[in-house]
Amino acid sequence: MRVLTARYQNRSEFLERYEPSFRHGGVFFPTRKVIEPGEPVMLDIRLPELRDHMLVRGTVLWRQRGKRNKNQRAGLGIEFLAAEQAKRDHLLSLARGELTASAAQRRHRRLPIELRVDWRIPHLRERHASLVGDIGTGGAFLRTAQPPKPGTAVVIELCPPGGTAAHVIEGRVAWQRHTPGSEGVGVEFRCRDIGGMRRLRELVKRIERHELVAA
Repeated sequence: MRVLTARYQNRSEFLERYEPSFRHGGVFFPTRKVIEPGEPVMLDIRLPELRDHMLVRGTVLWRQRGKRNKNQRAGLGIEFLAAEQAKRDHLLSLARGELTASAAQRRHRRLPIELRVDWRIPHLRERHASLVGDIGTGGAFLRTAQPPKPGTAVVIELCPPGGTAAHVIEGRVAWQRHTPGSEGVGVEFRCRDIGGMRRLRELVKRIERHELVAA
């Protein structure tokens, strides 16, 4: 998976390059790079209204050659993955002016991944196998068809790529998502001390390095 940096000078530029005809939405990405249709990519989207860049996964649907006589730019048509619906909606709301810049800020950058984890509710023995859909130092999106209620304490056991021992992360359910095929909960991480926060940051950096190297 390649990482492509998509910089937009303003909201209007993002909307001009947005492709509503794609099933899950997407963008036209100007480039002369030769990337064949069907190849997965990760878009590093940057807007002035975003405090930090947003990473969104997608797939190249088509490649367009540049033609000067027709004023046609070379580039790629990139469709977002279905799992990135929440990020797509967030970007569109921001670009359309439905969100203020302050409301659009996200405290922690989230890395989109597909990583297997086990989670449980403290003091209960039952464990649930699941996937993490994105992760950052502030929290993660936990995919599960049986989401616990907001406010519920959870414990996530995550083994980073290449690791042998699982990291135990405590958190609290902040919100639920009931979209068919993308059900789950947003978990806000809770670190008990500075050491715990340091280990969490190191874990996220390790996952990010692995994802970008793989890209």
